[in-house]
Amino acid sequence: MAWRARRVPFATVRTLRDTLEIPEALAWTLVRRGLDTPESASEFIRADGPLDPPESLDGVADIADRLLAAVAAGRRIAIHGDYDCDGVCATAVLTRPLRSLGADVVTFLPSRFTDGYGVRVETVELLADDGASVLVCVDCGTSAIDALTRAAELGMEPLVLDHHLAGGQRPPGLIANPALGIAPPDAPAAVGVVFAVVRALADRTGGGLLGIDAEAELDLVALATVADAVPLVGQNRRLVMRGLAQMRRAPRPGIVALCQAAGVDPRTLDARALGYTIAPVINAAGRLEHPDRALALLLDDDVGRARVIADELWKVNSDRRDVEQLITAEAIAQIEASPPEIRDANAIVAIGDGWHEGVIGIVASRLVDHFDRPALVLARDGDVAKGSGRSLPDLDLHDLLARASGRLTRWGGHAGAVGLQLPADEVAAFRDELLAAAGSLAEVLDRVRVRPVDAVVGARELTLETAEAFETLAPFGRGNPQPRLLMPGCTAEAAGVMGKSRQHLNVRLHCGGAHLRAVGFGHGHRRDSLSDGSRIDAQVRLGIERYQGLVGPRVTIDRIEPVVTGRDAIACAPACDLRCPARRGLADVRAGLAPPPPPDHHKAEGPPLGVEDHRGAGVGLVRIAALAAADAGVVVVVGDVARRRAMIADVLHPDRVGVETATLVGSRCSGPEAATRLALAARRPGITLVDYAALPGMSLPEATHVVVLDPPPDPYRAADLCAASAGHWVHVVWTAHEVTFMRALATERWDLRPLAQLLWPELSRNRSWSWDAELESVLLGDGPAIRPLEAVADVLAAFAELGLVHFSADGLKVATPEARRPFSDAPRAARAAERLGAELDYLDLAATLELFPSVGDYPEIPVPTPSEPSHAA
Repeated sequence: MAWRARRVPFATVRTLRDTLEIPEALAWTLVRRGLDTPESASEFIRADGPLDPPESLDGVADIADRLLAAVAAGRRIAIHGDYDCDGVCATAVLTRPLRSLGADVVTFLPSRFTDGYGVRVETVELLADDGASVLVCVDCGTSAIDALTRAAELGMEPLVLDHHLAGGQRPPGLIANPALGIAPPDAPAAVGVVFAVVRALADRTGGGLLGIDAEAELDLVALATVADAVPLVGQNRRLVMRGLAQMRRAPRPGIVALCQAAGVDPRTLDARALGYTIAPVINAAGRLEHPDRALALLLDDDVGRARVIADELWKVNSDRRDVEQLITAEAIAQIEASPPEIRDANAIVAIGDGWHEGVIGIVASRLVDHFDRPALVLARDGDVAKGSGRSLPDLDLHDLLARASGRLTRWGGHAGAVGLQLPADEVAAFRDELLAAAGSLAEVLDRVRVRPVDAVVGARELTLETAEAFETLAPFGRGNPQPRLLMPGCTAEAAGVMGKSRQHLNVRLHCGGAHLRAVGFGHGHRRDSLSDGSRIDAQVRLGIERYQGLVGPRVTIDRIEPVVTGRDAIACAPACDLRCPARRGLADVRAGLAPPPPPDHHKAEGPPLGVEDHRGAGVGLVRIAALAAADAGVVVVVGDVARRRAMIADVLHPDRVGVETATLVGSRCSGPEAATRLALAARRPGITLVDYAALPGMSLPEATHVVVLDPPPDPYRAADLCAASAGHWVHVVWTAHEVTFMRALATERWDLRPLAQLLWPELSRNRSWSWDAELESVLLGDGPAIRPLEAVADVLAAFAELGLVHFSADGLKVATPEARRPFSDAPRAARAAERLGAELDYLDLAATLELFPSVGDYPEIPVPTPSEPSHAA
């Protein structure tokens, strides 16, 4: 299975949907994210709460005081940042306000290639020689014990504004780092820590023309917060929303220049544009060259100079993309051409000579997406190999690497990403050790490949209105991802590729009674597996497409999973045929030979919890899949379980819709077996298929949803449905297709002539039959489902009425009547013909049937009759 939705109460979803007047898909999303009251959901959507006081972060107040004292004393302040977007932006956010106060500030950003990560002793000594007496480390420094100890020895005052984890000993100086205590869910990036200090400085200087305008730095705070993938909840989300508003209203020259280079209107910037368009350009400087140019861009107030730098960095980023795509293609080809023990291992290790170490981390991410396994990418350069790794969510790559770290000279990281270094001649041996260590990961991989989804939807729901509603949850990022939507059992058509490297997928998806176009960026390699008519689950995101003044919904594919057909889904026989040990049989046929009793009078004991009417929308399978993850699962009412059970084997397989059981309770099941299956269904969330003939007197499992897939064929079955649905949510989902299906079933059941024409030649082969397995086989047939037993009994009874057969306790005898009479002369056949006409007339009303009366009418609800279709509108 590739997806799972967290089980939530449908009543809560419905309350949000109706109270806030939002699309149901958004209501599912809010509830699954813990925003399960109208108040909490509204508060999150508004995101207009105040920012926390800057001093609420330990160390900020003291550091702000020390910086102001340094400015007043005319001391030189050195700001040591990092080469990624967070480090560059954090450096800029602190530099500009300090300079506005008249501070003597110098900046230092390390080179990935000559300085490496973190603060070096040599750098500290150079800054001290340059006259710096205050060393502010932003996005680094928490673990730089040797370097900051050296700084203190040289008379420098170390100040650390960081957010990275570090264990054990602390360096000298003041530290503001939320990761050193119990980090809150919205722990900031380094730029957020720096911004807290800038706000504290603004409070102390009074703001205004002579002070610090902290709000002017919010644009870079938003950019770095998104780029560093900290959780976009709480404080971080408010910072990004305010920063985006700042960018749209008054972007700094560097941001304007980057937008011009990218062809983006600053007024339309959102978190996705920051993360996928702007931030990569800032990062590219540090990945391929030196981050100083990116810092210069963010600090420059001249539009012309900023545009020159932005164009330069855009070229660098384009080169980075080209290098990344080239290495990714080489790595994929390498793995796919490898022996099975490497190609099919539980982890990917790709090795290349001369691969650019500045992009191998991104390449590792691409390999994870492509192969759905953790990936390491190693670049050999002379005697040394450097590598970077990425993992799937909830799979600890750091732990895996620890099991094969004996040959590594340097390594570190965390569960999701690692870096490593080793001698080049040890690479092959290291790969073998790592893949051996990954050999035990099969079960873990099966578990972590299950992707969470926020809502199950059909194409009909993915409208511009829904996209605009989802935008109220923005900005999106880690901790607040763009809503993950699942389109189950889609039919794919007209799949093609796009992009200059033909790396992107373009496909039309049919799902839930409608179709749409979807794009899968980086999924071009899936094109060949998507022939017209292929059935897939598609995990997608819904956004807004804005192009040349036109606005519409944009559906982007994140993941595709083929629907595997023919799997066993239920703990019973593979078909409702003669092999089923729990079926009804010849005894039930004999019992049906007697004149049928009048229809039972069923009365509902109470109303359903509510009725959701989706008739005609074509959302049946989507609705069932969605409700499978609500409350205790779903009971699907159908015309014939034997013919509908394929749904459970395919689109509604329990492993795919996140339930624990699949149960069939049909008219062909024996009474004890039906009771056993219902008891099983009541114990665990599941999907249960029930047909109308099995409904009378049935007590459905508590807290299950009743999805009426096929319409009732007559008022009696409608009354049975009404009685069984008391206390349950009911969802009516049939379309004209299901009405046609029920008309065919009615014809099969009540038009006895075709069945009589099949049975008579078989029965005529012998003059005498015993009530045994041979006769049972003749009567019930050897097809994938035994014939309707009641229809078989009616045909035999009609034969007897015409003098063609005689029954005894021992068996059945075939007679030769004195005169042949039309089959329609048999009273049983005539009554069946009348019943067929009544059911077909009743099914003509399916589009407007009112199945459930008002709540006050339940105690007195009359039993409808075929001549009184009281449920018809």
